Amino acid sequence: MKRNKILWLKKCKKALVWVWNNFPFPNQFGACGNNVVLLYPLHIVSPQSVYIEDNVKLTNGLSIINAPTEKVIIKKYTEFAANCTIVTNNHRSTVGVPQFILGASHVNDKSGDVVIEEDVWLGAGATILAGVRLGRGCIIGANSLVTKDVPPYAVVAGSPAKIIKKKFNNTQIINHEKTLYAKDERLTPKQLEELDQVYFKGMTTFGTDGISEDDRRIIENTKRKLRFVEPKIL
Repeated sequence: MKRNKILWLKKCKKALVWVWNNFPFPNQFGACGNNVVLLYPLHIVSPQSVYIEDNVKLTNGLSIINAPTEKVIIKKYTEFAANCTIVTNNHRSTVGVPQFILGASHVNDKSGDVVIEEDVWLGAGATILAGVRLGRGCIIGANSLVTKDVPPYAVVAGSPAKIIKKKFNNTQIINHEKTLYAKDERLTPKQLEELDQVYFKGMTTFGTDGISEDDRRIIENTKRKLRFVEPKIL
């Protein structure tokens, strides 16, 4: 009888830990901005090291595997599709240490913070590895494996992910940023030209600036429904 009680208590403890890790409340995060949408379950190992800005959506199935010393920073306007993964450490193979022990001991881990800049879209099943920074406005294709930094407004896909398109042309980016960011936050034409030279030579664009009046009304209704926090444009 005593043994059964102990087993029952262990199962209860395991269930409580699972709930704690998969249904984090906003006050468990290192920071959580206004109008953050959390669609559970979300498996987050160390939510106290996750920092989220305004108007961010984390969709069910997101898994953040991070130690308390490894930060994940998610900036405003970013949205995750279902079943994305962020891993902030990588086990470095070590002579004489079997993987089973290596993973649990974290000896010779290679870890790094993950930073997701503003207005990023992560497609379903995308995986982001340690030390990666996703630039403002980039798009990560479904099931992509991101192993290195992604520049602003790049569209990447594949395993490992590579740049396949540019999100907008420079005129569209300038107009887009006027609606979302204060003047001192916006990318300058010179910065955009430099990005073109390094990353986007000969590439086509993905997005559009075409929008009807009916679409504008839909957008305004959606903002009200989602309680969108309007940016302070100066």
